[in-house]
Amino acid sequence: MNTINRKVITENILKLIDSNGIEDIDFANLIEKSTRTLSRIRKGQSLFDIDAINVASSFFDKSLIELNKQHMVIEADSRNKLKHIHKNNAAYSSLLEKRPSITYAITYHLLNNKEFCSTGMIVDKIKKLFESLGWNYSSSYISSSMRRNSKYIAVAGTAIVDGNEVNVYKSK
Repeated sequence: MNTINRKVITENILKLIDSNGIEDIDFANLIEKSTRTLSRIRKGQSLFDIDAINVASSFFDKSLIELNKQHMVIEADSRNKLKHIHKNNAAYSSLLEKRPSITYAITYHLLNNKEFCSTGMIVDKIKKLFESLGWNYSSSYISSSMRRNSKYIAVAGTAIVDGNEVNVYKSK
């Protein structure tokens, strides 16, 4: 094996956290670190230690060799695959049963929704889509998340709902 590159491994673990919709606070608890430590890692001020790497390897079902690859591939629908793999591991399955981050919900579900991409949706419809997946986000949280993700989402127009003008959001 080539040398272990903790910087590459750290970057890959962060990608896995995001691509599986794991909240930072939950991952920090899993690896028994503070959210402040994880924040420093996200900012590039620190790297995951070997204990955290081992836990991440187990949780994400990735070998050290895979985590050490410069261009690691993350499978589509990896969150559901992990749910299946860890169905008998209470600590891991409880984390995967939690509502994923809103960024995950937007990136991996909303931006792949045919209606959202073609005609757009109002917040209430987006909320119902997420609820159909078992994820309950407030309307105001969804609305603010649409604005925060303006790189991928645009206001496609407005609609009148119950006498109120509301934004129709659509992928860019």
